[in-house]
Amino acid sequence: MKKNKTNSQCDNQDNQFSIYCGAVIKKIRKESGITGTELAKKLNISQQQMSRYERGINKISVDTLFNLSIALNVPYEKVIKNALLEMEKSNCDDESMLKKLIMASNTVHFY
Repeated sequence: MKKNKTNSQCDNQDNQFSIYCGAVIKKIRKESGITGTELAKKLNISQQQMSRYERGINKISVDTLFNLSIALNVPYEKVIKNALLEMEKSNCDDESMLKKLIMASNTVHFY
């Protein structure tokens, strides 16, 4: 993530996890060679909504995140773990909030 983008992400703590999930989804989508429009069609949502998810403007629900992982053919856990890794690498000033999120993720196990 770019440094200036990460700092602006810190300003929106209510939506912070969705911001990082969106960035991870976009990265995976691009690596898979799928356009935002194609992914939106798979999810039966508009391209604009898909863009809002990827940019972190709209929060991503657990159900939507699960459907995104299916549409991209990647494990749900990979999306979550990559989002948490991106958060950990960020330059966000609110370290205590990030540490709480990361510590909480260490207790989550997918079977």
